[in-house]
Amino acid sequence: MPLKGGRMRQVRFNELPITDKALLVAEFGNFLQSIEFYDYRVHLYSLNSHFIEVYYNILTRQVERISLADYNELDKYLSRIILPSLRKC
Repeated sequence: MPLKGGRMRQVRFNELPITDKALLVAEFGNFLQSIEFYDYRVHLYSLNSHFIEVYYNILTRQVERISLADYNELDKYLSRIILPSLRKC
């Protein structure tokens, strides 16, 4: 799996062809959330200890980018996360 490890492996993922990244996400990724961002539907996946964003162009109906998410920009997903009640029964 190319994503185990540190920064060097992250760079390798981003340098893979988009078809290879798509196969890795499809086979090993866990879907977390989707948002609409301008003309894109951005799907967030977890893969090992990383977050992957898949940018799907709504107008062209094509995936245009798959890359590791920048941890500093994950807040755009926060408004859609719903946590179950933590109340004791």
